[in-house]
Amino acid sequence: MARTYRRLNLFMAKPLGAGMTFADLLAAAPVITYPMANSLGIDGVLFVRQSAEKRPSWGSLLDEAAGHVIPDLANRSSSAVLLLRSNGDIFAFAFGYGRYLIEQSLFVQDFGLRTALNTLDNKSLRSVDLHTLEDQPVQKKSQAARDSEVGVFGIDILRDVLRAVTGIPKRGVALKQIAGGDAMFSFGVDMEAVDFPALAQRIKGYYANEDYKASFSWVDNVRKVRDEASVNALNAQLVQAISARNPGILVTLPEIGAWDTILGFSFTRNKDVVRPVINSEDYINTIADLPSLTIENLKRDRLFVHDVDGNTTEHSVYRCIYFEIINGDKTKIIFDGKWYEVDATFIGRIAETLNSIQISTLAFPAVEVWEEGGVSKIESEGDYNIRAAAAHGYFLLDKQLVKTDRTTSPIELCDLLTPTKQLVHVKHRKGGSAGLSHLFAQGGVAAEIMLGDKAFRKKARTVLRRVNAAAHDLVPLHTVRSADYEIVFLILGEDSATLKQNLPFFSKVNLTKAFENLTQRGFRVSIGGAPTTPRLLP
Repeated sequence: MARTYRRLNLFMAKPLGAGMTFADLLAAAPVITYPMANSLGIDGVLFVRQSAEKRPSWGSLLDEAAGHVIPDLANRSSSAVLLLRSNGDIFAFAFGYGRYLIEQSLFVQDFGLRTALNTLDNKSLRSVDLHTLEDQPVQKKSQAARDSEVGVFGIDILRDVLRAVTGIPKRGVALKQIAGGDAMFSFGVDMEAVDFPALAQRIKGYYANEDYKASFSWVDNVRKVRDEASVNALNAQLVQAISARNPGILVTLPEIGAWDTILGFSFTRNKDVVRPVINSEDYINTIADLPSLTIENLKRDRLFVHDVDGNTTEHSVYRCIYFEIINGDKTKIIFDGKWYEVDATFIGRIAETLNSIQISTLAFPAVEVWEEGGVSKIESEGDYNIRAAAAHGYFLLDKQLVKTDRTTSPIELCDLLTPTKQLVHVKHRKGGSAGLSHLFAQGGVAAEIMLGDKAFRKKARTVLRRVNAAAHDLVPLHTVRSADYEIVFLILGEDSATLKQNLPFFSKVNLTKAFENLTQRGFRVSIGGAPTTPRLLP
């Protein structure tokens, strides 16, 4: 048979266990097995599943519109996978919907993405798929109109996990139209059936090298753990840590909450005991038999969020857990119900930047806590800001919104403004990583808009005059010198001495990003904490 251009999808299997065969790599689905032609000399098996012809679900609607049954409306999908052994390695070529025939947890999880990065011309990318490590995780796909460099896609190397990429192969790679994501590598090539083993080995060679580090080294900063066996092992360590009451276990909201309306939190088996902050011990103490805890318990149990209007929302405790496992030069982190592997070098860079962030020298009162009607309560951000402003002569700008055409809604210049031009942004520690990352982003956005938008400054000055005439000229209309200002991130419920080290990793990432962005623009940046103290009864 003459060579023909084909579009192929390739997977590489992990080493088979003792006694395993090709068939053990398949997912549970009925298939027909075909041996390979003797003339090819290929050690492999072809598995084919052909779905029965089905009429599409929208066919009946068209029948009704036409007044009679419309013939020849049919869907048919075919699936096939060729599993073969070459030089001791096992590969799967998938055709049609064949990728659904294999048990993908038994295949090398980064084979597709890494091979693509090793073979792509870094200046001819067509699309990228990203998973952004936000408190409310965002998945994005960006596509360029023509061959482009990676910078065109606006990738944030501190927070974006690259999931898939497409583009043109670099010179010397005899493939066409490359795409890779997770375990699957897709490519075009001129070939015939006898070429399957040699082609698979050639692709493995591309996977095995480290060419990608020249242009894509940042992809190793944070990678999602996708291998089912690895996830199961990490889940087992998580359960063991909870059972041992490991102090590193943190329960936090997996998304940004409306903190002005949140009354408190409770857990399954103790729903009526509402606390003002999320405390991991409160959950652990509800488990009667800790040694028998399972990952299914964590997924089934709930964190309840109670608001001031009597409404309750809930999240799986498994989604709410934040925990770090250090193993050698790698750190594994569970966040929003997903495990991530963080490179040690990346962690070191984050720690180095954190060390550069100064602790604020401003005076702040402690946050008041008390018991009321058998319920533990903590001072709200709004009440705290009012008290802090009165105690130290700060201007209260909390909830004083300024309109700008650079954001979708009006924003606060800050929560507290000092006479010496410190812009203080305040957030409760009880919100976990979700609230903290929102705090850092909020401070960065407000400072950048103040610096670059004269119309915003004009409106801000009007707000400042309304708050206090003495605050009016703290934001000049025409020329703003960023060096005159200090951006202060104040976190309620945590002492300054332990603040930085106790931040969740992804909050550390977002803090360092805000710090670097703001200091590059000339602002001074500091962080401070306000511990809790019992409220004195009148």
